[in-house]
Amino acid sequence: MEGSVFNIQRFSLNDGPGIRTIVFLKGCPLRCLWCCNPESQKLQPVVLYQAENCIHCGSCLKVCPVPGALSPDNPHFIDYDKCNGCGECAAVCPADALVQKGKKMTVQQVIREVKKDASYYRRTNGGMTLSGGEPLMQYKFAAELLKAAKDQGWNTTIETTGYTTNEEALDLVLPHVDLALLDAKAPNDEIHKKFTNVSNQVIRKNAARIAREAGETIIRVPTIPGVNADDQTIAEIIEYAKSLQGVHEIHLLPYHTLGENKYELLGIPYRMPETKTPSRETMNHFKDMVEAAGLKCKIGG
Repeated sequence: MEGSVFNIQRFSLNDGPGIRTIVFLKGCPLRCLWCCNPESQKLQPVVLYQAENCIHCGSCLKVCPVPGALSPDNPHFIDYDKCNGCGECAAVCPADALVQKGKKMTVQQVIREVKKDASYYRRTNGGMTLSGGEPLMQYKFAAELLKAAKDQGWNTTIETTGYTTNEEALDLVLPHVDLALLDAKAPNDEIHKKFTNVSNQVIRKNAARIAREAGETIIRVPTIPGVNADDQTIAEIIEYAKSLQGVHEIHLLPYHTLGENKYELLGIPYRMPETKTPSRETMNHFKDMVEAAGLKCKIGG
C-alpha cells in the first residue's frame, strides 16, 4: 500500500512519549488560518519556489509538462492553478530553488525509515507518531503504518483534528493507537468555522469515540489570540476535555509564526500577520486554570 508523505522527522522529543519519529502525511480537510504546514493541505504533491536560490538557468522551463505553470513573468513564478505538482522542475533544479513537497511511499519504505531510530524507542518508550495534514484523510494507509509499528513493538501516536465523516477511518485506525493527541481549537461552532472552514460538530462526535477507544487521549489546544486565548474559551475547552472519557491532560500550544514563510513560497498570503504569540504570563495563567480544574497541563507539545 502506498500513501502520500511530505516529511519524516527523526529524533523528535515532542508529539508523544520518549524519542519519536514523526511521519507527516499529506491532506487535510481543515483550512486553519494559522496552519504551519500549508504544504500539507492538498493530497497531491506541491512545489515550493525559493526565489533567493534561483539562478535563472531555465532548466525547469524546459521540462515542465504543463504550459504556463512556470513563468518568469509570474510574480510567484508558479501558477498553482495550473501546476500539478509532478516535480519534474524540482528534479532538474541545480540550486534547490524548486522543492517538491510530497511523495508516494509504501508502508515498507516508511517503516524502514522509522526503524533507523528503533534502538532509541526501546530505551525511552518512544516510537512513531503520525501527523500531517490530517492522518485520517489517508486512513487506510495510516492504519497499515500504525499496525506495522505495533508489530515492531513501538509506541504509536496519532496527532489529529478528529475530523472525518467516514466511520471506517476510526474503525481501522483506533485499534492500533496508543496515544491520540486530539486538537481542540474553538468550542463555539461559528468561530470554529470562521477560522478552520469546518464545523466542530463532527469533531465533537468523533472525539467521544477517540477518547473511549484510543489507549490514551490528550487534548491539545493551539492557543491563538482572537480565536481562543481568553479565559472564557479556555474554561469551555476545559469542560469539554473533562466530558471526554479518560482524558486527564491538556497541552497548551502557543501560537507561533514558524510556518509563515511557507505561504510566501506557495505564493499565497498569510492571513494572520498581526497576531502575536501569547506571553509567558498569559500561558501560565491558562495552565493554572487547567490545573485548578483537576487536569494535568503542559505548555508546548
